[in-house]
Amino acid sequence: MKKINLKIIVVGFLFLINYELQAQTDNTTDASNEYCIPALKGIPIGKGVSFEYQTMPNISIETHDKTGLFGDSKNTIKNNSHIEAKLKIPIINKPYLNILGGLKYTFEEYHFKNLSENSNPFYRSLEDKALKSIGANVTIIKPTKSKKFWILRASTDFNGDYSSHASGNLTDYLKFSIAPALGWKVNDNFSYALGLSYNYRFGNPLILPIIAINKNFNKKWGIEALLPLFIKSRYIHNKSLNWLNKIEIDGASYKLNNLKPELTQYSNIHLHRSAIQFSSRIEKKLVGWLWAASEIGFQKNLTYNVTNSNRSKKDIIFENTLKSGLLFNVSLFISPRK
Repeated sequence: MKKINLKIIVVGFLFLINYELQAQTDNTTDASNEYCIPALKGIPIGKGVSFEYQTMPNISIETHDKTGLFGDSKNTIKNNSHIEAKLKIPIINKPYLNILGGLKYTFEEYHFKNLSENSNPFYRSLEDKALKSIGANVTIIKPTKSKKFWILRASTDFNGDYSSHASGNLTDYLKFSIAPALGWKVNDNFSYALGLSYNYRFGNPLILPIIAINKNFNKKWGIEALLPLFIKSRYIHNKSLNWLNKIEIDGASYKLNNLKPELTQYSNIHLHRSAIQFSSRIEKKLVGWLWAASEIGFQKNLTYNVTNSNRSKKDIIFENTLKSGLLFNVSLFISPRK
């Protein structure tokens, strides 16, 4: 059923683009020969290359054993760290078509306090193990000779603690997301779009209706939102300093392979996590196109389940509750301003 839904999204999106192109060809009364420019006035383009490090210290975790084999347990994650590197490459940059490709690598580690041989096998399996995500993505933007534009974003990632000798089917680690939308450029300071999104932000793969909004209130203040996934305010102090505040749903699903012997009886263990983050970020230009950023925030856990399936609510082994905690992020990135 999931594959059918994805095919419907993709085929429907391509059909609508073809319909719009045909309509433009047939419409000889349109006096405009210029294509819509989706970007708003004064908004810098995205990051070409970025490197980020994020840490969350001292997170209390309570684990409820749903199998009755291991018992409930508590511990403290003394540090949860993330490293992320991204690369974006323009493939086609024409007035009538923009295609942008990207590569991503993330590396996540957990370190617990006071682990022993009798500690929960999930804690011991996760300790000092790298949860990795390697992926590629593409963004296709098709402006029209009106105020409308089409946009399609798709990505595929391999998520898990895999290694060169990992067992199991490679597709167990594969996670796919896609988001087609139709947008309207109302003027140089306001645009919006309507579409669908298939993603893992809530830990589970879900198809959600989305509303995108991008609005400049004046030369300094603006807002950007992709509801219900995130909403962000921006303050552009000058060409060298930005202040961003964001509320975002963050989540992922990892296939776990390198497990302690007590868990090897399960053949398809996944860790599903989702949380809501509140953060404030300062971006400062260092020199040329090189920028640095510092971010502080607060994260509230929504889901953190270990299951014997690729669903966060099916065949639960451990149901975890994580206390809310602070997050700290520093990053370097290259961003052409024009």
